[in-house]
Amino acid sequence: MPKALVGGRVIDGTGRDPIDDAVVLIDGDRIDAVFRRGEMDLADGTEVVDITGSTVMPGLIDCHVHVGVLADNSFLQVEDPTGLADLFMTTLLSHGVTTVRDTGNFDPDEVFRTFKEGKANWPRFFGAGTILDGPADPPAPWRWLAIIDDEDSARREASKLIDAGMDFLKVYVWATLPVLRAVVSEAHRRGVRVAAHVGHMVTVKEAVQVGVDALEHVRIGRELVSEDRMDELNGLTGRILDPLVGWQPWRFVDPHSGLADDLISLMAEKGTYITPTLTLSQAILLGNTPEAVNPAGLDEMPGAVQEQWTQYAYPFDYSDTDWEAAPVELRNQMAFIGRAQESGVNVTAGTDLTNPFVVPGHSMHEELRLLVEGCGFSPMDAIVAATSRAADLLGEGDDLGSVEKRKLADLVVLDGDPLEDIRNTQQITAVYKGGQPVTG
Repeated sequence: MPKALVGGRVIDGTGRDPIDDAVVLIDGDRIDAVFRRGEMDLADGTEVVDITGSTVMPGLIDCHVHVGVLADNSFLQVEDPTGLADLFMTTLLSHGVTTVRDTGNFDPDEVFRTFKEGKANWPRFFGAGTILDGPADPPAPWRWLAIIDDEDSARREASKLIDAGMDFLKVYVWATLPVLRAVVSEAHRRGVRVAAHVGHMVTVKEAVQVGVDALEHVRIGRELVSEDRMDELNGLTGRILDPLVGWQPWRFVDPHSGLADDLISLMAEKGTYITPTLTLSQAILLGNTPEAVNPAGLDEMPGAVQEQWTQYAYPFDYSDTDWEAAPVELRNQMAFIGRAQESGVNVTAGTDLTNPFVVPGHSMHEELRLLVEGCGFSPMDAIVAATSRAADLLGEGDDLGSVEKRKLADLVVLDGDPLEDIRNTQQITAVYKGGQPVTG
């Protein structure tokens, strides 16, 4: 039986003006039509859901998560990893996250199939499986890494993952430029996109030039530091986790410099996506402040999760100088992302769940807030980054990411207008996945 959500304001996720007093007609799992009330008659027998005064928008897409690690207990040592994975996924959906993009480090066979098949009360899942990385010193501690140390191994391991059905590939921080180039070449030959966490062995500029499709985090560094500040940067004491989250260069970066302009222009020209995961940046750079260690929703997490997050901290070896510079680093990251958005770079929203104090569901709404209040996005631009542009990053723009005819009916109904205040994305009264209400 068709279903009609009637009387709400539709923000369709494309950036177009909202439709007031609208009807969203759902037939099966897809949207059949979107129109203003009175423009079309509803067929007899249509189930009418009155949502007058509410806002309808597409389900959110978290473009950077690591939920796959929960299922095989390679992140949190808990008694019931299956139950924990279920908790994270159901929590995500209840907070309006209807799709996740998992950027790797999980079993590309059993775990991938489990999440891909999913459940009715889980978000849709797209994943990278095993992460491709160069030999690290010291070796990275994660289980699901494939070491690629030359072009032959890069193409071989990339092919394995593509053959296994991964939705995209992920290359990590210790891979060299020739190896990264080989992965991109093999993946693109077979129609698969490549995401990269670079900035250590390979600069962002180099990664963009060899055709990486998506950049993870704002791990941009030395290439944006002017020559007159380079001695200061070189004089800093390194930290153990700098290859992963080495943001020291950001204290010397001018986001409005010619160096920043050139990189932003290159990213825009190449159509590169970037998922800045500002929620993660904030969680690290705020340190052990009450704001950082008591995020919204923390009390919804099991004690084992809260305990591990409290014990494990990225910035354990930060100096007093590092802490003094941390607010500058965060501010400059956000200013750069704001300028990238203004210049047409494909910025998408993601959180880096399951890292410490990145709470499922809640963190996605925090990411939207940071895009608006920290980076200067309009609320509409932030919504696009979390919906239609995110769907395009997945290559799923024909099915996901907007409230339009023939798209899957993944919808969030809000008691409030996020265009007036982006925090209103949290005022969820109902979530639909494939036309079926899953909460509210």
